[in-house]
Amino acid sequence: MIDAQLASFLEEGIFIALAACNERLEPAGGRGVAAVVEPDGTHLVVFVTSVGAPGLLPIMESSGQASVCFARPPDERACQIKGTFAGSRPASEDERALVQGQWNRWLDRLATIGMARATFAHWPSWPCVAIRVRVNAIFNQTPGPGAGAPLS
Repeated sequence: MIDAQLASFLEEGIFIALAACNERLEPAGGRGVAAVVEPDGTHLVVFVTSVGAPGLLPIMESSGQASVCFARPPDERACQIKGTFAGSRPASEDERALVQGQWNRWLDRLATIGMARATFAHWPSWPCVAIRVRVNAIFNQTPGPGAGAPLS
């Protein structure tokens, strides 16, 4: 489902939000620090800080659903991925450089729109929980005439 071009966008170091809702349709969310598209293109791993994951994981585990939003300033290219929760695990030390690299690129990107790195540099970005999502649908969320249209 996720082709190489979209994978490159998702992994470049941009805004990531992971969300789910419980049986009463009450939402819960977490800030993603990094993302990796698995080689099959049907699974996505989102890294959420360990301090942010506890409120989200139980809801994803019980509902089995997940939604991930990605957005890139300053052009506001954005997409939403809907899928099925496929498990979680502590991120490994071997993944730390990848996560920190994407987080640092995100901070650099914020600076391009006038938000100083120092404003967000103290936010936690490690340790993380790796949350695996099986992709079911992808939607364009970039503002404009194609917003909301399926991408895959």
